[in-house]
Amino acid sequence: MSLRTSLEFPEGHGDFKLISSDGVVLHFPKFLLSYQSPVFEGMFAACSPNAASSHELQLTEDSDTLDCFLRYLDPKKKFVPPKINLVEPLLEASRKYDVPRITEWWEEQMMTRWKGVPAETEEISRPIECLAIASRFNLDSLARVVLRELIKAPITDLKSDVSFESRMFTHLILLRANRIGWFDNKVASYLNVTPLVNCPSSNYHQLMHRALMAVVREFHQEPSWKTINRHLNDWTCPCRHFQGSQEVFNSWKGETEALEAEIPELPSRG
Repeated sequence: MSLRTSLEFPEGHGDFKLISSDGVVLHFPKFLLSYQSPVFEGMFAACSPNAASSHELQLTEDSDTLDCFLRYLDPKKKFVPPKINLVEPLLEASRKYDVPRITEWWEEQMMTRWKGVPAETEEISRPIECLAIASRFNLDSLARVVLRELIKAPITDLKSDVSFESRMFTHLILLRANRIGWFDNKVASYLNVTPLVNCPSSNYHQLMHRALMAVVREFHQEPSWKTINRHLNDWTCPCRHFQGSQEVFNSWKGETEALEAEIPELPSRG
């Protein structure tokens, strides 16, 4: 395989060569590698000064991953937040070479994102992808925050091409089912009234029931206050045997928002 030199880390940028799996040579200061990474420090200490490995090293990471990794280590370089396809390789390199600050940076960015504050990186826009990565790298605090968001997310947001730990995904489905069950119980209690005989609004009750079942179907797809809020003005009840939609839904608002604010527990690793 023919080698080519990195444009970002060309010859003269450092005294050590890192060769990527796709044949790109990245020049980087050896002392900075040692300072930032205990793994590189150990490798350099173990090799003979005259050995080839004292001047260059063939790595298993590709050039895009190494470029992002080295940008973070080099104080003179502008760190470019990784695209979604580079996040896992970058965090794997962070773990492999014992540079936890990279993983900590990414976790902080994602925690900021899902708390509603703009983050430096905009590449991961879907919480399901964030949860998959957080689960793989045991970022428990982040995983819990993202789970909270996914419990109430539209069901379409649960689709992803990112590989996912089955234990975590099963836990997410259970949490969503619990939230849906809570709402179904609320609806059942609302409808649990003494059968009405000769009520002049009985036809209206049927229309109200159909409207409420439409809300239930939507909530099963997106179990959130956002779904309920779209239907605040769907019906009133002239006979007052039933509360109108605005009255009943607003009476559930505080409990709904309290549930949505809770940080769920993670599944056991046993």
